[in-house]
Amino acid sequence: MTNSEKQLFEDLSIEHMDSLYTNAIRLARSTIGAEYLVQKTYAYAFCFFDQYDKNSNFNNWLNEILIIIYTNVNPYVQAPIYTSLVEIEK
Repeated sequence: MTNSEKQLFEDLSIEHMDSLYTNAIRLARSTIGAEYLVQKTYAYAFCFFDQYDKNSNFNNWLNEILIIIYTNVNPYVQAPIYTSLVEIEK
């Protein structure tokens, strides 16, 4: 990936970060899960940026990746991180 492509990815990513994070919160129903989804989405998007069609909508492309990641890790995203001992005993 050339420096100009890296810069393009960075510019597009920053522009759509709020929208992606909002959608991730809706899916994960927690901020921690949403942060995980966004991080994974950007990692995958960066790796496969050469396959992105520059004439298409970058936000849609990111959200497609987000949904794919969400469906693959869904049980882990929605699982509670903290469980009280009272809940375990029940």
